[in-house]
Amino acid sequence: MKISIGTSSESRSGCAGKGFGTIFFGLFFLMGSLFTVFMLAETWKQIEPWLWPATDCTILSSGVTETGDDEAAYRPLVRYRYEFDGQVRESDRFLRSGGDTASFDNARDRAARYQPGDAATCRVDSNHPSLAVLERNVPWIGLVIFFPLIFVAIGGGGLWTTWVGFSSNEKEVESISQKATSGRGQKFMVGFGLLFIAIGGAVFIPMALVPSIRSAASTSWRETPCTIVSSSMRSWSTDDGTSYRADVLYEYRVDDRSWRSNRVEFFGFLSTGYADAREILDRYPDRASATCWVNPRVPSKSVLERQFRFKHLLGLIPLVFILAGWGVANYGWKQMRVRKAAEEKTMEEASEDDSPRFLKPQVGPVGKVGGSLFFALFWNGIVSIFVWQAWKGWEQGNPDWFLTIFLVPFVLVGLASFGFVGHFLLALANPRPRLTLTPGQPRLGGELRLEWRFAGRSSRLASLRIFLEGREEATYQRGTDTITEREVFATFDLANTQNDWEIPQGAIELTVPSDSMHSFEADANKIIWEIKVEGEIARWPDIGQNFPITIRPIHIENL
Repeated sequence: MKISIGTSSESRSGCAGKGFGTIFFGLFFLMGSLFTVFMLAETWKQIEPWLWPATDCTILSSGVTETGDDEAAYRPLVRYRYEFDGQVRESDRFLRSGGDTASFDNARDRAARYQPGDAATCRVDSNHPSLAVLERNVPWIGLVIFFPLIFVAIGGGGLWTTWVGFSSNEKEVESISQKATSGRGQKFMVGFGLLFIAIGGAVFIPMALVPSIRSAASTSWRETPCTIVSSSMRSWSTDDGTSYRADVLYEYRVDDRSWRSNRVEFFGFLSTGYADAREILDRYPDRASATCWVNPRVPSKSVLERQFRFKHLLGLIPLVFILAGWGVANYGWKQMRVRKAAEEKTMEEASEDDSPRFLKPQVGPVGKVGGSLFFALFWNGIVSIFVWQAWKGWEQGNPDWFLTIFLVPFVLVGLASFGFVGHFLLALANPRPRLTLTPGQPRLGGELRLEWRFAGRSSRLASLRIFLEGREEATYQRGTDTITEREVFATFDLANTQNDWEIPQGAIELTVPSDSMHSFEADANKIIWEIKVEGEIARWPDIGQNFPITIRPIHIENL
């Protein structure tokens, strides 16, 4: 038998590699840091009013006013009088941020909570008594700070790895077993997956779930005639160009009372393009008569259009984050359970069953298709959000060159991922190896017999190689990174042929050297044995499957 002993060495980053890594990860770190600082400042701004002292006040007037800002055109205008430090003051500040909103309904409902003559409680900045607010925002934005922190972690970890992790000034080279520490990778995966689920849920709920529930509930709302009070195009500048919104303010009567609203549809956030806004304005010109749908139990709630449109499916994009997070967290949790089971039961206590065993591949052809498809959808789902933003800028004649150039490598990876999906789909038609190992768990110093046969057209195979490989894996922390190193310590060729009559099926026996290492799994170290099958097919995806096996310690009688 052929036995090859090999070691792996850590690759060193050259000047070009360090330069590219610095630029690439530096952008991640810089962008994440800027967003983090901005969100921290905004969070503190929303927290401050919760620390201000409460003061009694009297409502003087209540209504809705236009702000002149197309992005947030309406504001609840509630004027109130309060006394602080012996001085009577007046203010109309509703929230610390002013309370500006694009929804007339929101501004109207907020103002309706305060009627002239009512007693209320306001909050006053003791350092600036002229600054008071009626209501305080719950600083939910602070929860979103974890999203830019992901970019900070990726960028910082990448920079550390580029300049420190791969430094050639290491004074001592240790075995990967010595460098291994307690396994924390699985816990990180669970936490990272849960974070992705939280982010996806925080976006999916307001973006798709709530509008869908409201749309379904509106099927029982009452058809009511209404009049278009005003119909105007709202526009505002963004980092990706100009966004547009059709602001249609309409009026209707229920039980001899007039109501106003500007809710056109429940998925209004998806209509930020000029064409969509223009189409809505054409359907509802000024002073025209129309039909709206009113909630019979809450007459202030109404909508002009309640039908589902194909573009509303864009609201499902956050599901990519939720599914990806669930997949990562579930995998990490399973690995934690496997590790725990390994701790409770050593390899010496493994099954003594010497009967033949039919081997199962580590990842079958269908699993490879599923895994590659999941990655392709996950990766392209995230990238498509930014591509869509870049495309909007080009479509509106205001291209963002930095964003476009930055996205090029990510788009190429996304296209390549679909190429892998196609590759594995073609591989489904390959002949599939069926391996039987006797005994099912061979020992060091003992005999093993491997039988193979192919299901399918094995005549398509131009060559076949089957070999047994032993390798060590260790996971350890280097700075902020969790690194797994792999080192192949033994390779045994079992079959290597191009003969047509030998490929379809065969058998071979091997004595496993007693001085090798048995299978082992701990917190951060593993000894893994696999039988690998490699088959070459001309002008078609080749066969490449791994079949994990367990090799038990040497028998006590052989010592």
